[in-house]
Amino acid sequence: MPTPTLHDRLTLIESALSDLQTLDLGPERKPSPSARQSLDHRFDRTDPSVDAAPVPTPAQEKSDPFDLIQKTQFYDTVAAKFGLGIRDEEDFAEFIVYNAFVTNLRVCPVHLTDTGRYYYIEHRFYLPNTPGVVLRQGTDKEGPCLGVANIPLTGRNSFGVGDFKGDQRGMVWEHLISTGFWTHMRYEFSYEVRDGERKVFHWIRTRNNVLDDQGDLVLIERDVEGEILAEYVGKGLLKWKKRGRLRVRNMEGWGEEWERVVLLTWASVVELSRRRARVRRYSPTHIIHG
Repeated sequence: MPTPTLHDRLTLIESALSDLQTLDLGPERKPSPSARQSLDHRFDRTDPSVDAAPVPTPAQEKSDPFDLIQKTQFYDTVAAKFGLGIRDEEDFAEFIVYNAFVTNLRVCPVHLTDTGRYYYIEHRFYLPNTPGVVLRQGTDKEGPCLGVANIPLTGRNSFGVGDFKGDQRGMVWEHLISTGFWTHMRYEFSYEVRDGERKVFHWIRTRNNVLDDQGDLVLIERDVEGEILAEYVGKGLLKWKKRGRLRVRNMEGWGEEWERVVLLTWASVVELSRRRARVRRYSPTHIIHG
């Protein structure tokens, strides 16, 4: 028997369809032309007697995924955890940090009439038997010494408040230790705040500024992460004259030396970061543990 061709198959299908009998469902069950059902319900026509679906309310509408991408209040998750961008300015002394001679810094209060809070910070790079950071009162390096920090190539970093040249024996020295495992994101130091009460504090880097040698920092007391004691926010690439902003919380009963401790430890962390940046710039394979 010869194999039927495609034309023969189509002829057989048309003959079978013409022999089909239409089932009479009665006038009450006969579907209307508008309600004709297709093989795929997605192409069915809607019956005119069916009311249109109500317009969805704003709460029922699907949100645009691009609307979910909003600018957060904080720079990143670390900054969000430690509250970068604190706004209770009435409890803070605010300073503007300026670049001074070479690597030195000038710290000036926002309120220019606060004449007792002008500071000058000398950063000395690898000078033997010389403190790496010198904190002075005033706007230049001729001001009286308020404290120094030793940042050696090897060994522990230390700092002390007082006149290094006049009364070095009366200074109390504390250690500034990097507690990060792989990075230098956290520095720890302890200090006696009042009546023999000693507390431990952490300087934490919250953000790395692009193409900058120092990121943003916050100071907290260990295990008390809900209160920011100080914060530093840099200007990144725009630090030609102004380097950033520094705010120090006014801690009642901790004495005037507390502000100097904050400035000394902050300046030490900044200098350590800048040294690592210089080393990376000229010798990428070398690592300095600060």
